[in-house]
Amino acid sequence: MQTSEIRKVTCPKCGEFSNVSVTEADVELITSPYRRAFGDYTKIECLGGHIFWVYYC
Repeated sequence: MQTSEIRKVTCPKCGEFSNVSVTEADVELITSPYRRAFGDYTKIECLGGHIFWVYYC
C-alpha cells in the first residue's frame, strides 16, 4: 500500500497556497500556469479561482 503525504504549492498567479497529495517523498513539484504536452501532473484550482498545473519531477 502506498502512503501519500500532503504538500503545499503556491499559485503562480496570486500566491495563494493549495494542497497537493504526493506518493513519493523525494519528488520535486513544479507549478505552471500552462498545461504541458507531457508529464505527470495534477490540475489545481486555488482559492482565488485560478487554475494551474503541478508537475511531478
